Amino acid sequence: MAFEASQITRSLTRVEGFRDNEFDYQLLRVMGLASSGGSTVGECLAAAAMIAESDTGSWARVFGALADRVEAAAADCLAAGHPVSARAHLLRASTYHRAAEYYAETDPGLRGELGRRSAEAFRRAAALPGPGPTVETVAIAFEGADLPGYLVHPLPGTVPPAGPAGTLVVLGGFESTAEELYFQLGVPGADRGWEVLVFDGPGQTGCMRDHPELTFRPDYEVPVGAVLDFLQARPGTDPDRVALAGLSFGSYFAARAAAHDTRIRALVLDPPVSDLYRYMEAWLGPPVFGSRRDIRPADVDGVPEDLLLPQMVWGILAVCRRFGVSSLHRWIEALEAFRLGDSLGAIACPVLALVGEREGAEITRQTEAVVAGVAGPATLRRFAMDDGADAHGQAGNLPLSAQVVYDWLDELFVGD
Repeated sequence: MAFEASQITRSLTRVEGFRDNEFDYQLLRVMGLASSGGSTVGECLAAAAMIAESDTGSWARVFGALADRVEAAAADCLAAGHPVSARAHLLRASTYHRAAEYYAETDPGLRGELGRRSAEAFRRAAALPGPGPTVETVAIAFEGADLPGYLVHPLPGTVPPAGPAGTLVVLGGFESTAEELYFQLGVPGADRGWEVLVFDGPGQTGCMRDHPELTFRPDYEVPVGAVLDFLQARPGTDPDRVALAGLSFGSYFAARAAAHDTRIRALVLDPPVSDLYRYMEAWLGPPVFGSRRDIRPADVDGVPEDLLLPQMVWGILAVCRRFGVSSLHRWIEALEAFRLGDSLGAIACPVLALVGEREGAEITRQTEAVVAGVAGPATLRRFAMDDGADAHGQAGNLPLSAQVVYDWLDELFVGD
């Protein structure tokens, strides 16, 4: 008996990523925000199917177009009197604009427009009613400028009688934004009675949108100190329950701040980075660091893909702009100052170290060095493939990562 082909098609969507490791990670990074309303799996996979492999321009165009469509849906919902639906669309549009902004490095005009729209969509969403925490836009005075951020308030009914469980300050990485941090640790914290301050410091995407002169600096205890000053000037902040979390590249800055500022009563490092020079060398590869030829941003403008990979063009442009240097060699020289060295031993507060088992040998080495080198008690949590959290920053399972972070903080501070 012959069987006819099924007349039912369950799905034409293919759960496929990219051969390019970095593209694949960036896709996972965007999809991971779905658990807190920052994306949907279907929208991300639909976008991925239209992106040309390793083509950074294609990535920016496709995610930019997706952001436009989702933002248009928000406008339709508002016009029809559905603000809760509009809020959900705007939150996702903010993420997709940021995803497009990430790979728009070769087009400063487009990059600026995408970044502005990402922040604007998020702030419009925060002003609308709907499920989720109350979000307050803040501007933290720093050296004649303002560091942008958001104060995420605990959800009603989650706050203990004595007030918020505590305040967690969250500092992102090389290219993360305060809007993205909201989905990663802001929403889960508010669900648990925590006040969460997410912000963008010098060199980071959200800060450089308006202040390109504020580039990365090794003494990050200075901008973090300004954030702590801001918090402590607010009524209701318990100075004995202030913790700092550094994610990705930002874990170096968080560790540096904790080594110099005792107002930080607990420290979360995900993953621990104590030496940015070695971290970046391992990421880009020794051939780049050992190259005899110095490369300036002008040298890679318009270079064909068969001569220089788009990811490399993106990287050279991005690091020179973010660190405020003129060339690749100047950047490598500048990284020498971004090493904790002996100051690691000055970190006396409790430390939680998070690391995925597939993050690479250099991350493993630095994690072990931090856990062994801090003066305070250190707790290490490794995430395995079985957890779905083995990727950098647990991008594939952010709810698990947040659970580990906040359970640890609760055990330190709640009820003490």
